[in-house]
Amino acid sequence: MFQMAALKIVGVTNCPAGIAHTYMVAESIETHAKAQGYEVHVETQGASGIENQLTAQQIADADYVILALGKGMSDEDKARFDGKQVIELPVSEALKEMDTVFANLHDEAHLFTASKVKLGNEKTTDGIMSHLMAGVSAALPFVIGGGLLMAIGNMLVQFGAADIAPKAGQMASLAWVLNTIGGLGFTMMIPIMGAYIAYSIGDKPALAPAFLATYLANSPDLLGTQGGAGFLGAVVIGLAVGYFVREFKKVKLGKTFQSTLGFLIIPFVTLLIFGLGTYYLLGPAMAAVMAALLSFLQSIPPSMKILGGFLVGAMLAFDMGGPINKTAWFFGFSLLSSHVYTWYGIAGIVTLLPPMAAAIATWVRPRLFTKQERESSWSAMLVGMTVATEPAIPYALAAPLPMISANTLAGGITGAISMAFGIERLAPGLGIFDPIIGLSRPAIPYYFTLAIGLALNVLFIVVFKTAWLKRQERKSGVVSLKEQATSVITNDAPDVSAPATVTTAKTVTPNTK
Repeated sequence: MFQMAALKIVGVTNCPAGIAHTYMVAESIETHAKAQGYEVHVETQGASGIENQLTAQQIADADYVILALGKGMSDEDKARFDGKQVIELPVSEALKEMDTVFANLHDEAHLFTASKVKLGNEKTTDGIMSHLMAGVSAALPFVIGGGLLMAIGNMLVQFGAADIAPKAGQMASLAWVLNTIGGLGFTMMIPIMGAYIAYSIGDKPALAPAFLATYLANSPDLLGTQGGAGFLGAVVIGLAVGYFVREFKKVKLGKTFQSTLGFLIIPFVTLLIFGLGTYYLLGPAMAAVMAALLSFLQSIPPSMKILGGFLVGAMLAFDMGGPINKTAWFFGFSLLSSHVYTWYGIAGIVTLLPPMAAAIATWVRPRLFTKQERESSWSAMLVGMTVATEPAIPYALAAPLPMISANTLAGGITGAISMAFGIERLAPGLGIFDPIIGLSRPAIPYYFTLAIGLALNVLFIVVFKTAWLKRQERKSGVVSLKEQATSVITNDAPDVSAPATVTTAKTVTPNTK
């Protein structure tokens, strides 16, 4: 008997931070494909670089290509899928849309031709926030590596090691060397951020001009200003250079000079314009704006800081890795280069809460959760401890109103407590272990705030979800009664000889297995 060959699926996933969504969506694609008996290969473009890179043969053989993107793709990357049936969706929506995608592969797909400037719907990958997060993703290794080295150097000093700079005839101490190298990571963090914001928009020709212009904007000695332009300079210069280069690439110079456009003409002209513009205009202007922002943050009354902490905490917990979360996270992270650590200190605690609280809630009240949710609890707990909020997403999708409400309220209160204690986070690190390695301080208030936040979050989940399930029960009972009434009304010839019976509404109860 003739048997049809199984479909072949390939996919690419990436997200702005390249940490959680990238790999969770890749796993979802593989799980759904294997459940249908399809052959599947998924390439991940995460913080560790490209993993499981698709071969030309795998792409050629594929019946469908699934692109779950959060930071877009380069022109060269897109060209691999010329002539393929492509399904594109935002990585932030992929987890909840994957059932629909695999149920309607043919209808969801469209033929892609590499001559297009953009792949699919531009809104899914070309938002400004996606470009900003591309810059953050590139800057993360610099500040993480630098932060960890500085933490080790500070720990050595605390244990009595010398912190001595090099002098004539005398070598520098190990602690000083570690702190200095770590400090370079923070120095380069902002130029790298500006460079990769521009790269995300304008590709390779935008990289060097944006890096050099952003470095200049953050060099007070060269500009003659009191301070640097900070992350605001990186954002403005990165976006400006990126969009300038994108338009410049459309210029046609003829066969003789066209080949030199990308690697010679565009970088030179862009650096000339933005180098001079940064020195005389953008650099001093953005440095003044940054100085005003820092002055404002330092002058905020304590009560208003606590209110701000509540707002930032609520935003971080609201959509678990979505645009609101990333906006709040970007705000705190970007202030690190200006030595303002309290706003990022909120992120170091609040982002732990949703997945850890969901896991604990399954242990405290297992009847409120499905078997699959309970089985996933340890994974959510362990991954959540490393400041990856995304493991809480499946729990929120199953019961959006109670779970998101509980997370948001607990996150806001925890953010306010963190700000009240003045908890600081010096750099991204290892989540719950940050105080141990010196990246979050002070340690005791940190763990106290975390404990309060977890207790509140679990309490809110139990209370809100219990009420939500009871409401679902009542709605189900009403629907059942309506169905019975409809059945009686539409029955043309009831059997009067049959004994009268009373049918009660069947209620839906939470899974107790």
